[in-house]
Amino acid sequence: MKVLLLVWVAIWGFSFEITSCAQDSVGGQPNSISTKSLVPAKSIKSSTMKMGYRVEAWKTLHSSSSEEAEQSIATLKKIGCEVKTQEHGNHIDVSYRCVDWRSMKLSNSQLLNQWSGWCKDRGMETVLLNPSVDTKQPTVRFRMAASRTVHLHDEVKAKQILNTLRMIGCEVTSKIHGNHLDATFSCPDWLVIELADEPQAHAWQSWLKGSGFETQHTHVKKE
Repeated sequence: MKVLLLVWVAIWGFSFEITSCAQDSVGGQPNSISTKSLVPAKSIKSSTMKMGYRVEAWKTLHSSSSEEAEQSIATLKKIGCEVKTQEHGNHIDVSYRCVDWRSMKLSNSQLLNQWSGWCKDRGMETVLLNPSVDTKQPTVRFRMAASRTVHLHDEVKAKQILNTLRMIGCEVTSKIHGNHLDATFSCPDWLVIELADEPQAHAWQSWLKGSGFETQHTHVKKE
């Protein structure tokens, strides 16, 4: 248990995130200059890809007009961020954060690249579930053949851990037992996550290994 929590603290030293990860946004097409064309709630009937995202610390966008601020606010709220605003001189500050992991379903690699870039431009950490075998980004493969149960006493940390496990595709159940929560999770099949860089990949691998998963790390592929 101590190992699980200690490694969890280590990975959360990096800024990683919908208030519940089991909830998904569905991504439309973003615009790299304006948020006007962002429509993350459209239904997608084709096969989808899934991207996790979060930003733990408050970030701020400076909007030169009320229209620009409204567009940013609408988009950030739609994908599950907390948002607050403040008029500041001749512009409007739009501040936002997503403390817990959320995920977004996208219908093709073009939308995935656009949304990934949009999130990263706004200071968010991203994680791609089951990426293409041709990815040039570092990846971590993981599985847990037999289920594992841990006892979690901190309600906030328990929520974060369970949200993260669900976001990366694990089977998770939980129940209150006395003064703590029993969380049981497993991942019988190999799954893969793609990370933005090597430090994030190593942090994720360390957390997964400390949580009892088998792991394999693939480094960035050089041209």
